[in-house]
Amino acid sequence: MDAQLTALIVHDLKNALGVLEGELSLLKDAPDQPRASHAHAQCVQLREKLVGFLTLYKEAEQGLLARVEAVSPDDFLRALLAERITDKPSIAITIDDRHMPDVAFFDEHLVGLALEAALQNASRFAQTHIELGCHGEHGAVVFSIRDDGPGLGTKETIPSTGLGMALCQAVARAHQNEGRQGTVSLANHPDGGALFRLTLP
Repeated sequence: MDAQLTALIVHDLKNALGVLEGELSLLKDAPDQPRASHAHAQCVQLREKLVGFLTLYKEAEQGLLARVEAVSPDDFLRALLAERITDKPSIAITIDDRHMPDVAFFDEHLVGLALEAALQNASRFAQTHIELGCHGEHGAVVFSIRDDGPGLGTKETIPSTGLGMALCQAVARAHQNEGRQGTVSLANHPDGGALFRLTLP
């Protein structure tokens, strides 16, 4: 596993723990529901970062093996959103099911990790809306996430570590079929915002 990426991730986790410690310290002295909800969301995000980091470590040390099963993409995506906890509830997330296949073959756990990371990234830039979709393309299944933010190239106050994209790439590599391997792409959408795609053979 890349040493520079590891150092960035560990530093980011340390900072996240520091912010969470401050939130919990304030709650200890003066309980407050909105602050408690925000602290809970931070806990969830921190856990997801740790899981992502451990998944990347596993890939580097042992390799990732996708446990591919027949899954309903619609049920999968709706369950993903139902279980999601966010500190930005004002951002609406919808599912585009117009071209969604009834069944697709992929590892629910790994793809869930990847899409959650991609959703977290999209929520950093989205203004009001994120659209999640799934469709078939040239014998592959494509999961997509589009936000209505300013698009790629936007400078952040706190730069990203790249953990989310690295995790998505690892999940894509773990999905292989008849000599083909999964891929990840992130680009500007022609109508605005950024478009993330996870393509699985």
